[in-house]
Amino acid sequence: MAVPTTPEPAAARVVGNLVSEIEAEMDAVVERIGDRMREEIPDFRRVPADSVERAVRGNVVRALTALRELRPPSDEELELAASVGRMRAEQGLTVDAVLHAYRITVTTVWSRFGDLARQRGADVASVLAFSETLWVWADAVMDVAAASHREVELEQTREEQQRRDAFLVALLLGTLDAADLRREGATFGLDPDREYTPFRARGSDGSLPHRLALQLAGDEGMVTALDRDIAGIAARPPEAGARVVCGIGPLARLEAVPTAFDMASRALQTAVAFGQEGVFSLADLSIRPAILADEALGDAFAERHLAPLESLGMELEDTLRTFLDQGMRIEDTARALHVHANTLRHRLRRYEEATGTSLRDPRVMVELWWALERAKLR
Repeated sequence: MAVPTTPEPAAARVVGNLVSEIEAEMDAVVERIGDRMREEIPDFRRVPADSVERAVRGNVVRALTALRELRPPSDEELELAASVGRMRAEQGLTVDAVLHAYRITVTTVWSRFGDLARQRGADVASVLAFSETLWVWADAVMDVAAASHREVELEQTREEQQRRDAFLVALLLGTLDAADLRREGATFGLDPDREYTPFRARGSDGSLPHRLALQLAGDEGMVTALDRDIAGIAARPPEAGARVVCGIGPLARLEAVPTAFDMASRALQTAVAFGQEGVFSLADLSIRPAILADEALGDAFAERHLAPLESLGMELEDTLRTFLDQGMRIEDTARALHVHANTLRHRLRRYEEATGTSLRDPRVMVELWWALERAKLR
């Protein structure tokens, strides 16, 4: 904090006399400042007039006391400025409004001092001493008030985010009753008659930047951290970029969100397990959710269709996987494997002989695909 230079004793006496004259006009000065604040700062029009008057009077008294002594603000004056900053933040006034109010106070005091200095023929040294002290005092007080105001704003922002997060988690998990759901939903700008898409997402490397989380939710959605994932609701189906895997549920009104979110969670779990990236509903994942969930059935299919191949090497399992990936088309599969079509047919016959099944049986194809997908999880 800058410290005013030590003035000459004569200048100190002149300043002290002029300060006394301003103090004698205290009521008029305070009224002038209050009128300007209400005129120039809309935020202050909703603050009770007596509250504004008390705050202005206190600021002017403290400023004139420091000016009489030509000193910077004391620790007590700085703490009072901090309390003003905190109070205005709690009242919902912006930090710009608070600083504007201080500037009005300072310029009004400076203007009145200038008028009196001209009328009394004050010397330049006295005017400079007053000016330097006033702005040193004002800068220090305004810095403290602004810092305290911002501390309260940050705390309010944290508390508001905590309330949003708690509501969203309760919404997704279904722990709100109907009345709380509508009341709190309206508080956070949600339309109870609108349908939202619940989602649960994770970065493919295990992390998801906050920026991408907000993009998933969109402007009208909500998002929060849930366990190691990002979860929320979106007004439109989210779109995921690279290295993001996201499960979505069906469109649902608020009261039906928990059921839809369970589906989104299951879709995410399945997509992660199978190494997928992108946005998936359960339907997009075919029967993979069932493969992931029904371990006993998958193990039974693997025992029936893959265990007999162990003695034949991985080549046959890879051939079967490519055969299914190519839509069971012989020529396309042969090209993908870089083998002759007859070589492929021979391998497929070996599978049928080893398992006692037929690749022309749709049930066999379903079980085989299930077993191969199950093998991916291992």
